[in-house]
Amino acid sequence: MNEQPGRPSDKVIEYVETMIMAGRVKTGSRLPTERDLAQMLGVSRTAVREGIHLLEISGIIECRQGSGNYIAYHFDRTLESVLTMMYALDDLNDEQIREFRYAIERQAITLATGNAGENDREYLEHCLDGLVNGETEEKRIESDRMLHQHLVQMSGNRMVIANFHALNRLIERSIRNVRKSIRDQGEETFDVFHNVHRDLVNAVLAGDLGQAKAALDSHFQYLSEHYDT
Repeated sequence: MNEQPGRPSDKVIEYVETMIMAGRVKTGSRLPTERDLAQMLGVSRTAVREGIHLLEISGIIECRQGSGNYIAYHFDRTLESVLTMMYALDDLNDEQIREFRYAIERQAITLATGNAGENDREYLEHCLDGLVNGETEEKRIESDRMLHQHLVQMSGNRMVIANFHALNRLIERSIRNVRKSIRDQGEETFDVFHNVHRDLVNAVLAGDLGQAKAALDSHFQYLSEHYDT
C-alpha cells in the first residue's frame, strides 16, 4: 500500500529541519522569503505560511514584522516549556519526578564542581543566608530554589538546565510540603537540613566532588524521608 502524501506545509518544516541538521543555518539566520520558499519547494504561498506558522508555534523560528523569518534565539525556553507539558501529560508520580531531579542535580554538580568563580561564591553565600535568615518562609523557599537553580546553571549544560527547570515547575508545591514537614519536627532537624545545603555549596566551591555528591545524597535522603504528598 502506498503511503499517504504529507501536507504541502510539511515540505517547509522538513526543509528547515534539514538546513538546521546540516548546519547550514544557525541561531539568528534569516530564512528565504515566502515567495522564494514556495518556488524552491514547489508549494503555494499559503502552504509556506502554514509551515512557518507551525514552526513559530514550536519555537523553532520567530517572525519579525517587516524583516522576515529567523531561526529563533529562545530554544532553552521552548525546550523547558515542552518538557514541562510532556512530564505533566505522562502522569509521572512524585517519586519518579524526585528521582529524576536527583539524577539531574547529580550530573549538574559533577559539571559545576571546581568551576565556581567569585560571583558564584557570593551568590551562593547569599542564597545560604536567605535560606536560614529570610524574613518569611516564602523568602526562605525562594532562596532554597535559587540555590539549587544556580548550582545547576553552573553546569553550563543547556539540556540539564532545561530539564531541571521543567521538573521544578511540577514539584514546587511539594517542596513547600517537604520544608513544612521538616520544620514541624523541630528546629534541630531543620538545622540539619540547612547544614546539608551548606555542605553541598562548600564542597562544590572547594572542588571536592566526592563531598558534593555525599551532601547531595543527604539532601535527597531528607526529601525522601519527609516527603508529604
